[in-house]
Amino acid sequence: MKALITFSSITALALAPSLFGASPEHFSEAAKMRLADSIELEQPAYKLNVVYFTGNDNEPIADYQRRISELLLYLQQFYAKEMDRNGYGKRAFGLSMLPNGEVDIILIRGKKGHKEYSYGTGHNACLEEVNAYFAENPDKKLSHHTFVIMPTHYDEQYGNANPGGVPFYGLGRNCFALDYPDFDIKYLGQDTPKGRLLTKWYGGFAHELGHGLNLPHNDGPTSMNQEFGTPLMGSGNYTFGLKPTYLTPSTCSILNYSETFAVAGKAPQFYPEQPAEPTVKDLRIIFDGENLNVSLKCEEKFCVNAYIQDPGYQVNQDYDAIAFRMQDGATNDGLNCKTATMPLKELTRLKNVRNGEQAVDLLFGAPDGSRFRTRIIFNWEVLKTGDSIPTGELQFRQGY
Repeated sequence: MKALITFSSITALALAPSLFGASPEHFSEAAKMRLADSIELEQPAYKLNVVYFTGNDNEPIADYQRRISELLLYLQQFYAKEMDRNGYGKRAFGLSMLPNGEVDIILIRGKKGHKEYSYGTGHNACLEEVNAYFAENPDKKLSHHTFVIMPTHYDEQYGNANPGGVPFYGLGRNCFALDYPDFDIKYLGQDTPKGRLLTKWYGGFAHELGHGLNLPHNDGPTSMNQEFGTPLMGSGNYTFGLKPTYLTPSTCSILNYSETFAVAGKAPQFYPEQPAEPTVKDLRIIFDGENLNVSLKCEEKFCVNAYIQDPGYQVNQDYDAIAFRMQDGATNDGLNCKTATMPLKELTRLKNVRNGEQAVDLLFGAPDGSRFRTRIIFNWEVLKTGDSIPTGELQFRQGY
């Protein structure tokens, strides 16, 4: 079985008003075809803030409202189908909808020229103005998560054929992507210049949104990649639309505790100022000759994922972090046993297996959206069958 999002042509059908507010008959035929197999989502309690931001000397790219709406709705379905496949129900990030069936995209015109909002540092000035907008319009802020989209720069380096120049990354619960005239779902899956360009930027759009929804990078075990393709939060930004792309079980377990995925009537208060670190006991990582076996005890409320990766370990060098969702076991003394088995045969994309340094990271997620990470570094060259990896005193950092 391949990934649920196969990007093949499907029969065009009218979009269900129950899904998108009102049937958006003005949507492109390509979008209607892509969304024809849409599933009805569980009603979200919170919604993603979607902002289209321009400098005071440039304009939105033509037809952005329709194009971005179509791309967001298709991506929402991708997330929902992958969440459902992984056992979390038909859930995705919520979107505020207009009566005509388009996504409610907030247009903010900046106070400065567009060059003041460039890649690298321009996000600071942009977020300052976005936050000021929400302070003046608190009813428009629908969650802690904001997705900012900016039109490409036009200069000697950037333009329609080579978009860029604007922020394109995730920063905490904010994330950034770009827009250009051919950023249109009608090119999805085409092995053409416009189709390949769309995969690059739409894949990045989907990937950076993942960061803004609390997701770290991760790769999948070898057998899972063979079955489903490339993880979106690994190198999936280069495959989305052209080749099978999926969300790992670990990714979905984190989204399960992300604010905009919370189901109406069941949502806790999210992101406390001083979240409580997990209490971890009896952590063991044992090598049995074929597997690294991880076990620990912590509060039942936490989801826990175990990642193994090669150095370097910092962000943007961690795409190879192979993720395993830890399974719940018995609960004693208020603590739940979590276990994961990491077979060597599933780690073939790592270069250092059985040779040199690697790290096991443990990622803890709470229902209120707070997250913690701790790292255990070990050396394969001294590890023998039956050995336990020394874990020492765990040091947690908040977030990812």
